[in-house]
Amino acid sequence: MTNVEKTIRETVLPLLELRVSAYNLLRWAFLQEPSKEFLQSLSESVLQEFPFQDENTEISQGVQDIINQLQQPDFLSEETYDRLHWDYTRMFIGPYELPAPPWESAYLNEERLLFQKETLAVRRAYLKYSLIAKEYGHEADDHLGLELDFMYQLSLLAIQKIHEEDYGGIVEILLDQQDFLDEHLLKWVPDFCQKTEQSAQTKFYQGMAKILHGYLMIDRQAVAELISYEY
Repeated sequence: MTNVEKTIRETVLPLLELRVSAYNLLRWAFLQEPSKEFLQSLSESVLQEFPFQDENTEISQGVQDIINQLQQPDFLSEETYDRLHWDYTRMFIGPYELPAPPWESAYLNEERLLFQKETLAVRRAYLKYSLIAKEYGHEADDHLGLELDFMYQLSLLAIQKIHEEDYGGIVEILLDQQDFLDEHLLKWVPDFCQKTEQSAQTKFYQGMAKILHGYLMIDRQAVAELISYEY
């Protein structure tokens, strides 16, 4: 193993694995109403291991918000589950006016319409990697959960490229992730997170909004650092 390969496996690979873990948790938190399986999979240890808490107070505060709710004796009760389910539905699905719509075009399109140029731009980014959004044609491609899933899928692909020793492929993926953060997620998610924090009726979603905002900010730095390595 060359020095470059050793550096990549000891430095780049662990950071990519952290990013996979973070995006996996975040995509499920915002992709759909919380399932009982997802809530049961959360634990203090899972949240305490969420990356970059020491570097970002927003992440650490969000983690603590959720841990505080996890520690409630009724966290997995039907009543709590229904409350979380309604909080998600009320904010992100309807039937009433949404306080925090989870689509990019709801923030960047002048008329706040879905399936517009913003949605098509996101779709083109997916198609470069032969990825088709879940519920294609029914759910807009620029839904937050789908955009986070895209970042998750590309992070997995970057790890695969390391094992294939395709270092040029890694850089291309990282550049595309950097572009997706700059041109999509970071243009609207800060506003979304602020609206979610203000309108959420549970500490769970207030905490998730803090984690999401803090993580995207620091992940942009992490991607730039990964791109700067000598591959």
